[in-house]
Amino acid sequence: MDLALVLPMPADLSEPIERFRARHRHWASRPMRSWPHLSIKGGAGLSEDPACLDLLRKITAKTAPFEARLGELAVFPGEGRVLHLRVESPGWTRLHRTLVDTIARHTDAQMHPLEIAGWIPHVTVLRLTTEALAQRKQVFAAAQRAGLPSNTSFTVRSLHMERLDAVTNWWNPTHTFDLTAPT
Repeated sequence: MDLALVLPMPADLSEPIERFRARHRHWASRPMRSWPHLSIKGGAGLSEDPACLDLLRKITAKTAPFEARLGELAVFPGEGRVLHLRVESPGWTRLHRTLVDTIARHTDAQMHPLEIAGWIPHVTVLRLTTEALAQRKQVFAAAQRAGLPSNTSFTVRSLHMERLDAVTNWWNPTHTFDLTAPT
């Protein structure tokens, strides 16, 4: 079962990304499989067992809502296929580290190397085709014209566990954990 943990975005920030995705499907190497969100933890060590869900409740009960700032448009180093908005958030970093360390300790699961050192906070806009990579300037210009929500902040108030539906190939929220520690 494919599971992941994500931080949902407010609709007013995710809708421009969705419109851009719909308008520029020709630049996508594959259809998007989820609504815009901030990824925070891959599936290693996750389950829908009561013990795992309780562990996530305990973590989020000790986590206060925090700010996330969406930055500039970028592509990852290397092959550069993932067009994304950078995210700056000390709260994201602390929660990510807590999730990875706590889940690894309680489950003995082997964490993905990027989760241990190197997961870059981001919001995926599109996974680009080879042709789109060759037209990178045009892709960035179109994204800027589309009014993607760069250089804006929002408050993260919850963590979602999502499961990949094998039939629809779409990530669906299965559990919501509110961040409830006092600020």
